[in-house]
Amino acid sequence: MTESIADVLADVNDPETIEKVLELSQSDRTADGQTDSSEVPTLQELYNRYLARRRDRSPATRAQYRRTLPKFIEFAKNEGVTTPAGISTALIDAYVDQLQGQYDTDSTILTYTKNVRSWLRWLNRRNQCEDAVYQILDEDELGLNPRARDEALPEEQANTILGKLRRQRRGSLKHALLELLWNAGLRLGGAHSLDIRDFDPANSEVRLRHRPQSGTRLKNGSEDENTAGDGERNVALCDQAVEAIEWYLDHERPNVTDEFGREPLFATTHGRATRSTLRRRVYEATSCRWRSDSSEDCSCDGSCNPDSDICDYSYYPHAIRRGAIVRHLSGGLQPAIASERFDVSIKTIRKHYDPRTKRRRKEDRSNAVRSAWNG
Repeated sequence: MTESIADVLADVNDPETIEKVLELSQSDRTADGQTDSSEVPTLQELYNRYLARRRDRSPATRAQYRRTLPKFIEFAKNEGVTTPAGISTALIDAYVDQLQGQYDTDSTILTYTKNVRSWLRWLNRRNQCEDAVYQILDEDELGLNPRARDEALPEEQANTILGKLRRQRRGSLKHALLELLWNAGLRLGGAHSLDIRDFDPANSEVRLRHRPQSGTRLKNGSEDENTAGDGERNVALCDQAVEAIEWYLDHERPNVTDEFGREPLFATTHGRATRSTLRRRVYEATSCRWRSDSSEDCSCDGSCNPDSDICDYSYYPHAIRRGAIVRHLSGGLQPAIASERFDVSIKTIRKHYDPRTKRRRKEDRSNAVRSAWNG
């Protein structure tokens, strides 16, 4: 009730008149869309209602809802959004960016986005949000391909792919990106974060820096922030990777900056290449077109167009990282050094990447101890 109405009612003695004025005031506010904020359902309340409407779903499906949707609600809350009216395409894009920074495989990202999309469609049917906020979570719009292979890219296959790229696509974004990922074992988000200034050909290295204020993040942040670890580091590059990036910068990269005025290392005519764009380049580069002629495990029938579609032979970007780590460890790089180079814990390396047998590990430890004695 406004102060003006209150002043008027203060001089009215008839209870029926007062009640009628209050009813008219409430109806006018409702017509203007000025309903009591307490009557607007929160995202948490709508989530609970959504679960209640889906009691007929399987336990596994309901468990998936409970695992994925609260993550989005918590993200929205941290962004100051607690009701459907605050959900925007910008919020959805920011959420997808966070998922892509946290998870390496498209199948995991797709699990989260498809459940959020279904919930947003449910809200849309109740006039709680706009069409666009769920439409931009379409699988094709996000550039996701859950069929791509996630196992470590074998070294022989990587050499075949890089050999063909060097001959047929030298200095392209696709070539420079694959050389970098295979040699440095970066996460896709790390490659996405690089600026031209982070590439130092004189010292054959790239410098990974956490810059959340200007649009790019590293998975483990920096030591100056309250993060889980320190993803900032300088990574040494081989000659082939340096040459490919230099050729790309000299001949292929468009002269653009991003929305923050930074010069991204990997760019399109619109600015910094998005994670989706980089992911698609990996799919293209590892498609059936670039496989070894003697390969017998290709499930693609050859009818795809790898420059526009994704064939079943393609690898996830994380498969390149897996293969790079395994190759370095197989070549004798110690897990402690690999941990720093690839920004991954020694425990994770030993559990998921280290190809050495227990006997080989014991021998390596013994040799290291003897070297320390002699040093």
